[in-house]
Amino acid sequence: MTFRPKYETSGDLSKETIAIKKFISSFGEPVDFVKLPIQYKMDFCLIDNKTIKTFVEVKCRTNEKIAFSTYIISMSKVVVARSYSDFGVNCILLVQWTDQMGWVDLSSKEWEAKIGGRKDRGDWQDIEPVVHIPISEFNTVGES
Repeated sequence: MTFRPKYETSGDLSKETIAIKKFISSFGEPVDFVKLPIQYKMDFCLIDNKTIKTFVEVKCRTNEKIAFSTYIISMSKVVVARSYSDFGVNCILLVQWTDQMGWVDLSSKEWEAKIGGRKDRGDWQDIEPVVHIPISEFNTVGES
């Protein structure tokens, strides 16, 4: 069995944690979060009194929000996110761009699917079915 390398660094995790804290501080009411184990395919769980409210996939980008017309995410992330609705758990994608933060609900929309992914790591598994989410569908979270 071949294992895929883990590309997430401690720096990535730190940026994601900063982003989730910024996101939940925008609510105006206390919400806790928990880092999820890798098998859940989402980064964090928002909880209220130990009750799961929302799973959140966090991405931190090095470009401005308007650099591309769509945000590309692995189709497997969207499939898993939608499966959690069977348990009444909503899933969102939270993106921190260099100029602002935005989020989109992963559970209900139909988006265009294509083959795509990154080629800079030389990992053949990076080319996969991806979903293109229009940037215009993201809700803005304050100013960065």
